[in-house]
Amino acid sequence: MKQYILLFVACISFSGLQAQHNPTLTYNIVMDSISKNNPLPTFIVGGLTKNGFFYEYHHGNKLWEGKEPITDNHIFRIYSMTKAITSVAAMQLVEKGKITLDEPLDNLMPEMAEIPILTKEGKLVKATKSITLRHLLTHTAGFAYPFTHNRLNHFVKPADWKYQDLPRVFESGEKWQYGTNIDWVGKIVEKISGQTLEVYFKENITGPLGMTRTFFSVPDELVSEITSFGQLKGDQFVLDKEWQYKDLKTTKYEGGGGLFSTFHDYGQFIQCILNDGTLKDKQVLKKSTLDLMFTNNIGEIVTVFEDPSPDYSFLANPTAKNVGVNKFGLGWAVDQTGRKGIREPGTVYWSGIANTFFSIDRKNGKAVLFFSNTLPWSNIHTESAYMKSESILYGTK
Repeated sequence: MKQYILLFVACISFSGLQAQHNPTLTYNIVMDSISKNNPLPTFIVGGLTKNGFFYEYHHGNKLWEGKEPITDNHIFRIYSMTKAITSVAAMQLVEKGKITLDEPLDNLMPEMAEIPILTKEGKLVKATKSITLRHLLTHTAGFAYPFTHNRLNHFVKPADWKYQDLPRVFESGEKWQYGTNIDWVGKIVEKISGQTLEVYFKENITGPLGMTRTFFSVPDELVSEITSFGQLKGDQFVLDKEWQYKDLKTTKYEGGGGLFSTFHDYGQFIQCILNDGTLKDKQVLKKSTLDLMFTNNIGEIVTVFEDPSPDYSFLANPTAKNVGVNKFGLGWAVDQTGRKGIREPGTVYWSGIANTFFSIDRKNGKAVLFFSNTLPWSNIHTESAYMKSESILYGTK
């Protein structure tokens, strides 16, 4: 018996030494533990450097009820991770001198500027301050979503409502509020370029970066490549095929959340960001532009959800731990203090409502990408899997 115990101890010690000298083995041990103890049916996680993925982990199948393993080329709904791509598109126009960050947009976008403000007292009033592109890119223009602001949740459109959006909830520049701001950025890109957002992306971002499976409308021949979508019911995820296949065709290109994409494609986008705006000799942005995008652009304002609606608990978790009281750059949040032992101050991050996440640490040349397709956003299981993944891939000891 003694010799068996000694052999067991020796094996454990050998495995520990292996893990110390083989980071991939360490990552696999952690990820296998997550997969075993988490009810998430399917997810992909990866760590990137300027050279691409240094680690990837795939769990589950393309279709939860199927047998084909999930891959980098299967299609997910990335929702608000569209915002980063739309923000890059807008900054390309800034670089070309087509628009500036701080000019009033009243004349360019009167249909946006005329939208009234809904006061705390429930009155609709005319705005007195102009909206700028910087306001939109930083979510300080006053636009919200019904699920992020209870005032909008209870708003009932009058019979003569003529506007293309719900009312704003404050004057531009006053505070931060997550909302439809980047949808308006997308419309600005379309108006200035004279192209649809889908065509503009293909010619200026997704095409040059080799993102061949990133689009607003999924081609018929690729519908079978869409991964399952589901919702948390109790402690298990339940398949929702209606959600999985809805809105596959559109001519309404929402810059705030309309894209389908793949783990490979979004990895190309992030790798480009890590390489200061260039990938394989294709320059999408200048380094100086990205430097600005990674900088606090909201001054003393902080990223606080003012009054999230409890009616949307099926859609999003208002007590998410992976976000905090931070600053905002141009297109993403900026972690001003870092997460002790996990990511450095200055790391930017954002996500999509169906639980796709990214964070990018340009200072240290690393990024983490996580894909799943479930609701609600940042539920306990996806948030746990993502945060543990980020922790290990950023090198927490």
